Amino acid sequence: MDRIGTFPDEILTHILSFVPTTQAIATSILSKRWIHLWRHVPLLHFSDTRLKNLADNYRFNEFVYKIILSREAAGNHSINGFFLDIEYFYPKLAFCPSNPNITNWVDYAVECNVQHLDLYLDVLRNVDKHRNRKFPKLPFSVFNCRTLVSLKLHWFHVKECFSFDFVGFPSLKVLHLKEIYFDEYEEFILLLAGCPVLEDLDVFDVNFGGLETLLEFDNVFKSSSLSNLTTAYIRGCCCDFWLKALSNLKFLNIDFLKGDGPNIFPIFHNLTHLELNYDWYRVVEVLQHCPKLQRFDFHQKLPSGSDEYSIENWEDPEFVPCCLSSNLTTCTLWGFSLTSLQGELTVARYILKNAAVLQTMIIWCIGERSPELERNLSSCPRASATCQLSFN
Repeated sequence: MDRIGTFPDEILTHILSFVPTTQAIATSILSKRWIHLWRHVPLLHFSDTRLKNLADNYRFNEFVYKIILSREAAGNHSINGFFLDIEYFYPKLAFCPSNPNITNWVDYAVECNVQHLDLYLDVLRNVDKHRNRKFPKLPFSVFNCRTLVSLKLHWFHVKECFSFDFVGFPSLKVLHLKEIYFDEYEEFILLLAGCPVLEDLDVFDVNFGGLETLLEFDNVFKSSSLSNLTTAYIRGCCCDFWLKALSNLKFLNIDFLKGDGPNIFPIFHNLTHLELNYDWYRVVEVLQHCPKLQRFDFHQKLPSGSDEYSIENWEDPEFVPCCLSSNLTTCTLWGFSLTSLQGELTVARYILKNAAVLQTMIIWCIGERSPELERNLSSCPRASATCQLSFN
């Protein structure tokens, strides 16, 4: 501790910025010098907060307000990051007693030119928190914060936050949206179009009040390209319109919804790594849109009754995707099941027969490994003489 005590205040406050605010406050008992240091940490981090009832909620609200007032009294009017992680015992707590206070805290962070904003709300109990499409409302001030570099949101309702003169986020590089509800599809489109330097996008279970075709928004991305976006995770989200804006990606993890066809895929000229959760019989069509693909991870989407494709209808396509003939070196196939192997086997055989520079194919089985599966694929013709098969 004596050695740490020789560091200047700037280094000590930087060190404290890596721990939750409650732990930073706890250091005030170390010595007189440490009493006020936590007030100058350029970050507020409230993690692992569990609120079981109204009393818990009120105590937490009071705690946060005291910290903000203490920082203000110490002359600290700058916040680099504001991180809020709250799990409620039941959904109702997230609304009337909590949401107005969260709005006040976010407004304060925005006024302090926050750069990293991470708001994670969830429910502890196993209940339907999406019933009646009720989500805590996202504070409007978020969309007036031009200093944001990273924005991560979980379980919010984006309502009346956008207009056609939305100025956007000129510095935003990271955008993660999970369990978010937009009143209109166009609001989501405007949000993406307002992030010209975006590099990292993660979208999970994003829903919309209106999904009508928005032809009038077809030119939105023509004036605002997402040319810096290289990494994207897209799961549980309708993407039949905006996927075309992501054509410069180098890495894509995507879980197609039932009904989404591969025709919504643009040509990904720079994509080198694709993680795909989709129907096995659509794989070749998707690969055709990824000419430079070097690594492919495939998760078979479970069939759902009437839309299950019959293996008897499959014929090897006459064309071979460009990535198979010249670029694909690593292929990982997940979820091989002893009860439903035929679709996955068809994909594996096709890739082995056509991937000319393939070095490794890894098969991950559900449950016990199948000797029959290993014999079947090991005897399959291979376009690459150096390809190694691995079963797990």
